[in-house]
Parts: sequence; structure tokens; C-alpha cells
Amino acid sequence: MIRLLFFAPYPEMKERLERVLRAHPEAARLEATIALNTVDQTPEVEEGRFDVVIARGYTALKIQKLYPAQPFVELSISGYDIVQAIARCTEQYHPKKIAICGFFSELYEVEEIARLFHVEAKVYLTKSHTELDTTLRSAKNSGCEAVIGGYFIAQAAKTLGMHATVIRAGEDNLLHAVNAAISMADSMRAERVRAETYKTIIYASRDGVLFVDDQGVIQVRNHVVRDMLGGNVSLLYRPLSEKLPFLCQTYRRVLKTGQAEQNELHKLGGGRLTVACSFSPVIVHQSVSGVVITVSDITVIQELEGQIRRKLSSKGLYAKYTFDDILHKSKVMDETIRIAKRYAATSSNIIIVGETGTGKELFAQSIHNASPRRRGPFVAVNCAALPENLLESELFGYVEGAFTGSGKGGKIGLFEQAHNGTIFLDEIGEISLSMQIKLLRVLQEHEIRRLGDDKVVSVSVRVITATNKNLREMVRQGLFRHDLLYRLDVLRVFLPPLRERAGDAALLFQNQLRQLAQENNMPAPQIEKGALAALHGYPFEGNVRELCNLAERVFVRCENNCVACGDVQKALHIEDVPVPRLIPEKKPGPVISAGGSDAGEEELIRRALEQSGYNRSRAAALLGCDRTTLWRKMQKYPDLCKK
Repeated sequence: MIRLLFFAPYPEMKERLERVLRAHPEAARLEATIALNTVDQTPEVEEGRFDVVIARGYTALKIQKLYPAQPFVELSISGYDIVQAIARCTEQYHPKKIAICGFFSELYEVEEIARLFHVEAKVYLTKSHTELDTTLRSAKNSGCEAVIGGYFIAQAAKTLGMHATVIRAGEDNLLHAVNAAISMADSMRAERVRAETYKTIIYASRDGVLFVDDQGVIQVRNHVVRDMLGGNVSLLYRPLSEKLPFLCQTYRRVLKTGQAEQNELHKLGGGRLTVACSFSPVIVHQSVSGVVITVSDITVIQELEGQIRRKLSSKGLYAKYTFDDILHKSKVMDETIRIAKRYAATSSNIIIVGETGTGKELFAQSIHNASPRRRGPFVAVNCAALPENLLESELFGYVEGAFTGSGKGGKIGLFEQAHNGTIFLDEIGEISLSMQIKLLRVLQEHEIRRLGDDKVVSVSVRVITATNKNLREMVRQGLFRHDLLYRLDVLRVFLPPLRERAGDAALLFQNQLRQLAQENNMPAPQIEKGALAALHGYPFEGNVRELCNLAERVFVRCENNCVACGDVQKALHIEDVPVPRLIPEKKPGPVISAGGSDAGEEELIRRALEQSGYNRSRAAALLGCDRTTLWRKMQKYPDLCKK
């Protein structure tokens, strides 16, 4: 709403004004108060209650003196209004000479206009209503028989026995005044919004802000820059050279060149605070009218950078598992977890070694959640899943335009997202030698450079790697850099295969069945006595991952929600298409022989085991079968299983 206050000196003007307001196209926005008030009555305007005050004549002059800060519109008197007043006066009183009296800004050719009505006219201008009596007497003495003026003038003239005609404000003038008041109110509100916006921006800034005019005087400052200087320093309207002399040289240069300068480092408070200062010229009509100086606390910038990185990392980049989630009962796993917990408390890089499916990422997440970096992000990368060029852009990020198809605005790399946290590089043995060199630099310098960028970014990241390969053998073969291995293999966690974790297979199998039942809204299946015995001695080449698949097959195949021994056996030994075998060419070296055509299967297996040093994988290779087949045949001969 626009709140208007009108001062109307006579009732007729009030009625006209009400008609204008009712018919106005923006009537719904207007809240008007009309006060019948003459100049001899002191007008009262409550501060801040009205957007604009409208008055005319002496009342207008008085209000402007009493309330100079109040937005005001003067109701003007048009030549048409005066012509109408002269016409009414001559028609009603037939004077030979009239006085046109009042406080007018300009009156042009009014005396010539009066002659058209066959009457002589003289203009009497007064600057205050207190001069009226003297002015009217002078007019009467000069032969004026009637007076034309405002309502207060007309009343004063009648007391002197003179005829008087009031100059009435026409509806066009009233409409013009209302429109001017609306325009003024809208402009002032828009200006207040702009002023409050600028003020809010300046005072909401976490940086110190100064505006120094072209005379070197500080015209604007916020509380942040005051706090940086100790809090009790008065800066407003003070010379920059007096309060912050170390900024003067750059300020003068920017004022002269009109070119912004960024990130100039300075010490404040006796060296306790390092700040970065940026200078931006304010250019008006191609001339520099001043300089805006922003002062940023370096420590705040670093904290903000950490917060931004953490927010970016919140999109799933966290570790879900802890050591409590590692289900086991074997002593070898107790010892492995104990070692991993000790390693977690350090900041050293860790390599996790183990066969496929032994739970390397589970351990990596548990180590992160037990480390001092647990509040930071956890970023996992499968190095074998990405081609070399894509892996580099994912790890280090890129700037816009770094390569064909690069995203707009560039992309932050996984090392940056892992800042103050942990990055887990799985299948580290799969990366190329060229990529190993780039990774080595990150580990040495703790800096990354985005693709296509010309600057480096510091990162604080703990690196946990994992592999199912023998990296030392790869070093001997020239497939892995020895210097990178020394950086990664600081602390080593070896995860034992499931076949060496006594009792864990049955425990994990039962737990997986319970989880499957829960996911399918079913009760946990009953397990027949002896059904778990089939798991003992099974090699589980895929380790826990293979065990989970086994449990899912058993869960689907079991009848009446009961797991029988046969269900486990069938799930372990699934049918498959036989692989045709070619008779290998005879090679020199030890050859397995049954010792004759009547030699038994047991003796053949025993000799293969003895020759391979009881390594079942090598024994199976000597016999021309896979390890699972060898394990199944060994179950028929208890003496062989004891070896």
C-alpha cells in the first residue's frame, strides 16, 4: 500500500479529491487520509506514517519547513484554475480592479488574461501567511475591490470587507498530484530496496569490505574489516592513508588505471592475521570514482574450502562399514582386525592384499571409520573399471575445454573430493605405468593439477590401496614402479582367504541366509544338522563373494524353508558344460604316472599332491582338472583330506 496524506483547506476540495481517488486506476494500492486544514492551524505529520504528503500554497510551505525529511508533493495552481477564478469573480462581483494574491511560484500574463474579462488585475506575491494582512490592505488602498487567492486568503480578505474568490484546484491538478505522489513513493521504495540490498550484501559478507572514494576517504566499511583490525578502530570517513596505509599504493594504481587487482597478501594485527586483498574500480561515465577493497581472512577461506569439499563429498562419498560389521569367529581374522585397527590410528598409507572376494573394501571403509579422518569423505575408485584417459580425469579433475566433450565449468577430481579424508584405490595393480608416474607425484607432493589447468591444488588425503596381485613380482617383471610400491606399501594388511578362516564359512553362510529371508519378508530358514558340514574343506576360490552366491542358490532351491544337506551339495557342485580337453604334447620334466594300467585314482591323486608339495592348485593342473573337481574326488579318500 501507498500511504498518502492530503491537506485540503476547504470541503469542496476534499470532495473532489475523494472522487479522483475512487476513479484512480491504482485505487487498490492507495491508502489516503484527507485532513481539512488551513495554514493557521499547525499541521501535524507523524514521522514514518505516510509515504507522501500533498498540500498547496502556504500549507505546503509550512510543512516543508516543519518536516524537511518528509517526502512531499506540492499541489500546483494552473493558469486554467486562475482563469476560472477570474471568471467567477467578475461574474459575481463586477469589480473594476482585482488583486491576485498568494504564494505562487510563477504567474505569467495573468494581468493580460484579466483584461479579456474587462477588468484590471494586479498580482501580490507573499512569502508567508503572516504578511497577508499588510498585503491585502495595500491592495485595498490601491483600489482593488476583490481578491482572488487561496481559501485562507479569501477568509482574510472578507474580514477587511473585500470581495473574495477562492482559486479552486481542478480535478486534473489533483490527479496530477496523486500520480506524482505514487511515482515518488515507488521510486523511494525501489531506492530503499536497493540501499538495503547493498547494505545487506556488504554486512552479510564474510570478507571485509571497504569503499574508498577518489579522494582517498573511506566512505563504506563493514564490521568484518573492523574486527580484523581489533574492533575498536574508527574507519568511516577517515583517510585510507591514515588507517590502512599499506593499501594505498595499490589503491592509487587501480584508481589511475581502472584495472582490478586480486589477492594481494598482507599481515594484520602485528602479523597474527594473513589476509588477501582485492581491489575493484568503480567506474561511472568512464571515470573511476572510487575503489572497492575486499579483505579476506586466509584461514576462513581454508575453512570454507573444506566445508565446500565436504558438501561435494556428501553425495555418497562416505564409509558405511566399521570393524564391528566384519562377521567372523576365527582367530586369524581376530589378529587381522587387531592389526588393521592399529594401522587405522596412524596417518600412513596402507595396502590391503588378498584374493578376490576377501572383503578388501570392507576393511578399507572400517580403517577409515576408525581413523582420525573419519569425519572426512571416503572416496572409492576401482582402477580396473576405467580406461587410462578416463581414470586420470576422474582422479585429478579437469577444467572447461581441457578436452573434447569436457563438461561445462570443468569437474572436481576424486582426490580433491577426498580432501581431509581417505581415497581407496582398488585394483591398483591394473593401472598403467604412465598413470603410476602421475600418482607417484601426488603421493610425493600432496598436490594435484587438473587436466588443462596451469595451477596446482594442495590436498591432504590418506591413500588406501588394494590388490589381488603380487606387486613385488610385477616390479620384477617391469609392470609396476618400485618407487610407487614403496609409497603405497608402507603398512600392509593381508586378508586370509575364506578357506583358512576356520568356522567363518558356516557363520557367514547362516548370516547371509538370514539377510535373504529378511529382504524377502520371510522367516529365517531352518538348517538341517550336517548341512553345514559340506562347507568344510571347500576351497571357495571366490571367497566371501562366492559364499554369498552359494547362500543365494541354497535359499532359492530349498523346500519348505528348510536347508537340507543335499541342497548345499547341489549348490556347491552345479552342473556345467564339460570342457573338451586336448592331449597335451609330452614335455620334458616330471610326469604323473599311475604305475600301470591298474593303478587306482587314489594313488594318482596322492602322487600329484606329493609332487606339488600338497598345493592343490598345482596338483589339479598336473592332473588336468580344476581345483573343485580335485577337492570333490579327495572327499572319497579320507586319508588324502588329512594331508
